[in-house]
Amino acid sequence: ATEPFEKLIRSVKSYRCIGDGYAYTLLATGFVDAVVDPIMFPWDLAALIPIIRGAGGTITTWQGDEVVGADSSIAASPELHPALAAALNP
Repeated sequence: ATEPFEKLIRSVKSYRCIGDGYAYTLLATGFVDAVVDPIMFPWDLAALIPIIRGAGGTITTWQGDEVVGADSSIAASPELHPALAAALNP
């Protein structure tokens, strides 16, 4: 992981490392605030994009770009997402 990612981990109240689908399910159902994933594949993201957006969330690459076909992702509420993207791109 990158230094900004490590710094972000140290700044949050609670951090968990769990499987892709489950983490995003927890986000979509309101049990976690964000999912930051440094390694993604297109097949990982294909089903997650409509789920997160359908739940009212924002999902992009770490740089804030369109996530289709990306290799990283940030998923969170529209209010929290910009702070996460800023933390990962100092």
